[in-house]
Amino acid sequence: MNNEEIKLLLVKYITREADENEIDQVRQWVSAHPENEQYFAQLYETWQHMLYLKPEVIDEEKAFTKFSAANIPQPRETKYRQLYRWSKVAAAIALFGILAVILTKHYSQNIQSIREVAVNKGGIKKIILADGTQVWLNAGSKLNYNTDFAKKNRTVYLEGEAFFEIAPGKKTIPFIVNTKNYTIRDIGTKFNLKAYPADSFFETTVVKGEVSVEGNVDNNAREMSRIYVKPRQVLRIYYPQPKEKYTYKPDDTRDLKNLNEIQVLQIDSAQINKYDGWKQDLLVFDGNTLNDIAKVLERRYNVKIVMNDTDLQNICYSGSFKNIGSIDKVLSLIKSNTAINYTIAGNTITITKNNN
Repeated sequence: MNNEEIKLLLVKYITREADENEIDQVRQWVSAHPENEQYFAQLYETWQHMLYLKPEVIDEEKAFTKFSAANIPQPRETKYRQLYRWSKVAAAIALFGILAVILTKHYSQNIQSIREVAVNKGGIKKIILADGTQVWLNAGSKLNYNTDFAKKNRTVYLEGEAFFEIAPGKKTIPFIVNTKNYTIRDIGTKFNLKAYPADSFFETTVVKGEVSVEGNVDNNAREMSRIYVKPRQVLRIYYPQPKEKYTYKPDDTRDLKNLNEIQVLQIDSAQINKYDGWKQDLLVFDGNTLNDIAKVLERRYNVKIVMNDTDLQNICYSGSFKNIGSIDKVLSLIKSNTAINYTIAGNTITITKNNN
């Protein structure tokens, strides 16, 4: 491929407009040489950071400066590297300049026409997009999409949790959901997607149809992969955690192989409510830790939960709650069969161990 072809492919891939064949071509180009790999990773990461800036604070000139200021790593000075530096690296530097202009222009045009639907903590909202797709947004979630949605694209940007019931559309305009780390391409009709920034994992549950998840699924920022999720399957990808947050102990019962893992679970129809029941104000916990439960309750009831004891955070609990308007009642039910105490002061709840 020449530079012009590479330029177009990278633009289409990074802006989520590449088809299957073009995606494969980008992968081949990225894997052809370490410098290509480094260049792509840097370009992609910068684009993602720009993408999630809030529209009201965008400074296009600063955005362009930030995007174009990145430097391609210089190769070592062997004879081969010297030759490479004067040929492909030089071409790549020129390509970077052209690509930066195109992407910044693409970004600037899009950011001016983005609509955002946000749901405060404690609420749930249902919207219908221009193509007829129904979307339920969970508490503390945001959905962005362009004003030309359903005309040239069916792409949305999600931060938080949403349930999608996709309307039939042209095969040439796929429905795509972008999140901070992953891209979901709908091949079916109904799926739940959970991508809260504060959570340690990404999760999608397919109720009907099929979706593909593309991104850094092996936690390597330079590796592009794809996973297909079928009906009644749950894909959960744990984000890498800083090593200082976890210290191995000889008597530890945790399975070290499962840290930062990729999980694909097969569930039955009766278990679907655990993942999408929130639409009907149903909360289902099945062996979840109190730490994970606390995050759900904070968003659902718009409170802050303080729980400083690590052992307490790791206590597991199972139970379901339907249409319970008060978090006091939820915590009271949890306390009835779990060794905890709690106090409520305004919007702050402190949970402690019950050592009696």
